[in-house]
Amino acid sequence: MDSSTQLYKLAPTPRGRQLWAYMAAILEVTEMDRGKSFPLKRFLGNFQKHLDAGRIELVPEGFRLTLSGLSYFHDRYRVGNPQYVERAAVERMISSLRTGCGEGDWVLLI
Repeated sequence: MDSSTQLYKLAPTPRGRQLWAYMAAILEVTEMDRGKSFPLKRFLGNFQKHLDAGRIELVPEGFRLTLSGLSYFHDRYRVGNPQYVERAAVERMISSLRTGCGEGDWVLLI
């Protein structure tokens, strides 16, 4: 992700299935799903359970997915997973993260 790329976030943070799609979209637009790091707190105030479980780790540049985290979040695309997300829902979130348009209250990420 280019540092000059303008992104948006949902305010307030969504819950349930919408949160799962939101997280998947965040991981893609920040390229965290490809091993990059990002100051994730810009999007989410609380992801402590993922830190505690070892899915996300703190690095000097922000946060990064661990191998366990990559597997965990990738598995959400598997039908039958209790936290399954549809690709179409993630694509809609990606579009909203990039444009600030879509269902919900989108604000510029600063």
